[in-house]
Amino acid sequence: MFRKLVLAAAFAAIAIPAAAETTVTVKVAGLDAKAAHAVILEAAQVACRTELADQSSLVRSYTQPDCIRAAVAAAETKYADMRGLATR
Repeated sequence: MFRKLVLAAAFAAIAIPAAAETTVTVKVAGLDAKAAHAVILEAAQVACRTELADQSSLVRSYTQPDCIRAAVAAAETKYADMRGLATR
């Protein structure tokens, strides 16, 4: 019982690291997979925009899509792992 409570608490938020220095926390508790993806994608866009703010527009246009894809992939992997642990 205690394990499920701890996992449920951990399931409430996911940190999205856009790069080494930017982290955004996303609350996904109570969201289905589609809604969680939308929230994660939006947070990844904000994190990557913040992380690349000091870059030229040319650099941003090339690096931002990869930054967003990597951040979303990392966060959705954490989300899937947490969902899997919460159902055990």
